[in-house]
Amino acid sequence: MVNQQDPRVLRTRQLIREAFRDLLQRKEFDAITIKDIAQKATINRATFYAHFEDKYALLDEITELAFHEMIPEQVADAQEFTDEICNQLILMTHRYIVDFYRICRMDSYPMATLVDEKIKKMLQQAIENIFLKGDTGHGADRHRIKIMAAMTGSAIYGAAHHWLNAREKDRADVLVDIVRPYVMNGLGLYRNGDEVLNDSPTAP
Repeated sequence: MVNQQDPRVLRTRQLIREAFRDLLQRKEFDAITIKDIAQKATINRATFYAHFEDKYALLDEITELAFHEMIPEQVADAQEFTDEICNQLILMTHRYIVDFYRICRMDSYPMATLVDEKIKKMLQQAIENIFLKGDTGHGADRHRIKIMAAMTGSAIYGAAHHWLNAREKDRADVLVDIVRPYVMNGLGLYRNGDEVLNDSPTAP
């Protein structure tokens, strides 16, 4: 087992990620082999496998690291899901998807599926964390919060992904103006409806 904090280990993993990113710009994901990655990173296959189980594990790490690097500090530290936080998440998701689909060769269905699912999962988790820190009106009901985060994340991701092929695909501001009201109004209706249910008298 390699020591993940060893500077040499960190450097080797960085070389592997950089080699993989470079290959993704020139070759289809399905066509990239471990040998390709190892040669590009100037390591041997055994060294690659000491760090990653396969190229899918490598893709998973790259996707996650890129996502966390793009999260604005304002979002990471947010205590409440406000209009501005919603704007930031929409813009971040849009930029993230553009980077993967325009810079990398995303013509592999397995790769696109893995990346899409990973992004949606991380986006949902980021939103859930904000809901947990803020006053959601649901107390400690994690199940409700997870549902809200899933719905919100799906709406943001779905819209941002669709925007890749939209007529005004380079106008991220237009995307924000369309999506934010939908998301915030939906959250408002959900919360208000829940408050009505909670305030209703219980049956004898």
